[in-house]
Amino acid sequence: MKGLFKLISLFIIYYCSLTSCDLIERDEVISPKATSNSAVSKASSKTEAQDKGVYMDSARIDTNVVSFVQDTNVNVKEISEEFSFVDHYETQSGITIDWIKKNTARIPKKGELLMLEYRLSLPDGKIIDGNNRMKMPYLPFILGYNMQNKGWDEALSLMSVGDLAQVKIPANLAYGKKGLGTLIPPNSENWLFVKLHGIVSPSRDSLGIKIWELRSGKTSESEDISKVKFHMIASTESKSNIFNTYTSNFPVTYTPGQRNYPQGLREVLNSARIGQHLFVILDPQMAFGKEGYLDLVRPNESVFYNLKILEVN
Repeated sequence: MKGLFKLISLFIIYYCSLTSCDLIERDEVISPKATSNSAVSKASSKTEAQDKGVYMDSARIDTNVVSFVQDTNVNVKEISEEFSFVDHYETQSGITIDWIKKNTARIPKKGELLMLEYRLSLPDGKIIDGNNRMKMPYLPFILGYNMQNKGWDEALSLMSVGDLAQVKIPANLAYGKKGLGTLIPPNSENWLFVKLHGIVSPSRDSLGIKIWELRSGKTSESEDISKVKFHMIASTESKSNIFNTYTSNFPVTYTPGQRNYPQGLREVLNSARIGQHLFVILDPQMAFGKEGYLDLVRPNESVFYNLKILEVN
């Protein structure tokens, strides 16, 4: 399955010190040899892309329809009248989705890696974030594990590959009473403009472990690993940032045989390479099982890890 990542230049972003994207760097690339517009866009249908482990709509957002895509200084409220919505839906939780483009492709499932093109604004229309602001074509996003907030997860679970929509997320499903630093004030509704470009299969999906290799690493000179130093962010379906070594800038170490890490994480770290960046999902039996972990991981709950391998000795 490693070959599937050679189809995509998957640039990694996000600055948030409070989300599971903390370890994502803006200049990271999965593959320098190909972009999403190469092999994927040449597929005459989505079937060919699916055969390679990618379910992809490679068309970029139509900038004639959504001019703010190229200009983050545009006020969304001022240009919203230009949008021609084709469908509308309001969830019981209060999220509203207005589709600018709606496809009939498949809807993503929890635990899948999505490729998103997005802009985030406040209700005053000011755009405060977007993948273009960081000069990145896509945001990689694991659905259902609180990488951003619950509003993102719920809205994206209702969209299909190729959909382009305006999503309004109430404050309680966004960043709530605390807000997000100086970027998002407390009790602020979030406006998300997002296109779901594709779904990428993991490089490993077996025995309760899923792995996406966002950046490949260098093999250690030593055949036998004696110590791994790494940054880690972990989250679950119910909680974000249950572990976060990045905000404290205090990476942790693992020694083979060490038992205070769950079995699945030990397996991943036993084959770690220097410089690797991994998204990992552990099924309950490979994470904390029937007992869970303190009040952080519920019994029989899967765990998502965002790992950056710093040193392998």
